Amino acid sequence: MNSAPAVSVQPRTPPGPPARSLQLRLAGFAVLWLGVFAFWPQAFFATGVNHLGLWFLDTYAILASNDAVARGLDPYVPNNLDVFHRPHVYSSWWLHLHSFGLTRAHVLWVGGALVAAFLVVALRFLRPRAPGEMVAQLAVLLSSPVLLALDRANNDLIVFVLLAAVVPCLTSRHAGWRFLAAVPIAVAAGLKYYPAVAGCLVLVGGDRREVWQRTAVTLALFGVVALSLAPDLGRLGGLVPKAEGLMTFGGSNLFEALGLTGRAALFSGLLLAGVIAAAFLRSRIFQGWKISPGEERAWLSFLLGALLLTGCFVTGTSYAYRWIFAIWMTPLLWALPRDPSAPRRVRQLAAVTAGLLIFVLWSDAVVSAFLSRFMTQIPPGDLVRLADKLFYFEQPIIWLFFACLIGFLSHFARERWAALRPRG
Repeated sequence: MNSAPAVSVQPRTPPGPPARSLQLRLAGFAVLWLGVFAFWPQAFFATGVNHLGLWFLDTYAILASNDAVARGLDPYVPNNLDVFHRPHVYSSWWLHLHSFGLTRAHVLWVGGALVAAFLVVALRFLRPRAPGEMVAQLAVLLSSPVLLALDRANNDLIVFVLLAAVVPCLTSRHAGWRFLAAVPIAVAAGLKYYPAVAGCLVLVGGDRREVWQRTAVTLALFGVVALSLAPDLGRLGGLVPKAEGLMTFGGSNLFEALGLTGRAALFSGLLLAGVIAAAFLRSRIFQGWKISPGEERAWLSFLLGALLLTGCFVTGTSYAYRWIFAIWMTPLLWALPRDPSAPRRVRQLAAVTAGLLIFVLWSDAVVSAFLSRFMTQIPPGDLVRLADKLFYFEQPIIWLFFACLIGFLSHFARERWAALRPRG
């Protein structure tokens, strides 16, 4: 019977009063931090987030598209009902919200409910066991990309909430629950496409026969979703805006800095990611490393976040709010460098990954705060050029972070292949 690969992180101690106290402190700090921005939105500017004077702008855009549909208008052209005349750039599934009577007049409570759901799920997941771990988790949870997602009430928040059910399903003792893991993945993919990469996780849990059956169910669900959304592919091709500049990330950014454009930059990023994966597959870094059953959830949660972020990174550019999925990686990245039973090279890789994660989450905020001090002293054109230079300086470091993630994902792929390949 083949179970999910296990990592040799020490089993967690049962949650006691100290652990509960730390979790409550983490929640308290988060509420205080977010309260600052709720009552003083001008503070967003210091973190690199442009509030633009209106709460929950991305939820507003979706509701404006629904208002257009309700009026018989085409939501896939510039929409005069939206503040910035944005066309609808998401799947057509979102355009059924008007059937429930939702309009732009409901933006505050719809966006607020989305933000609240995300925070409840995130804070329930984060369970620090030491003050240092609490600080590390706060550094991720309170970072500028997360603030951006909350300020805009971006629909990535609902993807986060949906996919939070995947790991608990896969680690259930009951096969029926493990099969249900495919459902939130398929629904999330129907809402925003990119979560389909999370389908790789259905390859864990249960014996080989169950894994292949679950994989077949997942692919069947993906087929139903694809048929439902097939008309969207032609409509959305030229509508999705390209994420550029600070508060974005993408593998092609480095190659655009080197003079490549379009598909050439994208292909170069994919090629480099493939080379990195091949190098890790040939290396001995992970040799002898196994995950203990007690840390299975932490490992699978890390993989879920790594799959989503790496998939978005190598296939295009994304706005920074997609970094919310880094929250799932924090428990393992704290525990693994401190696990004496893990090989030293694995502990070192985890420590480097954790350090780089903090850098990529906060670097744009630091750059924005630095630039804001010179807005009245440097001509706008020079300020933009300086911002571009600092942005390009970040790209090799961001690639280093994703190289680390590709390493862990390569180990996962090798372990799964060894466990599931046909027996001769």
